[in-house]
Amino acid sequence: MTSTKNNFEFLVEYITTKVVEMLIKDRQIGLEEALLLFHNSETETFEKLCDRKTDMYIESPGYLYEIFQEELRRGTIRGV
Repeated sequence: MTSTKNNFEFLVEYITTKVVEMLIKDRQIGLEEALLLFHNSETETFEKLCDRKTDMYIESPGYLYEIFQEELRRGTIRGV
């Protein structure tokens, strides 16, 4: 059980790191701003990433980044 929990936490942290890196590069913003943007309580992507039931933690960082970008454009995640 501990190994599964550690794997889950590692994947969430890894994906978060990659998504934040993409935000920094694409939006040309700083680390703090990118972290705040991704962790913002008004967005669903990070919340769903941290929920094991959604299985979003097994998706690629690029896929999650696209979902996050769509959410920022529309204000919601569709189909997730």
